[in-house]
Amino acid sequence: MTLFFLAGLRPGAQAADQAPPVVGDVPPPAQTRLIDNPGIYGLGPDLPGSRYAVVAGHLVRIDTASGKIQSVLRPIPPK
Repeated sequence: MTLFFLAGLRPGAQAADQAPPVVGDVPPPAQTRLIDNPGIYGLGPDLPGSRYAVVAGHLVRIDTASGKIQSVLRPIPPK
């Protein structure tokens, strides 16, 4: 199973097939993969009130209350 599949993309799809995430948008849950161990991605602990996630092949920070994207950190390189 690839990270792209976990992020809600079609099997075999590339991140470029999806529109990049936009700050303020609320991504659909099926396209959002919450990150349980941010250190794997070189990130520190979650900030209070937010969670790190993968959306459309990008690392993002999502507000836990509203589900809105607070920041787009960087794309995840293809494997």
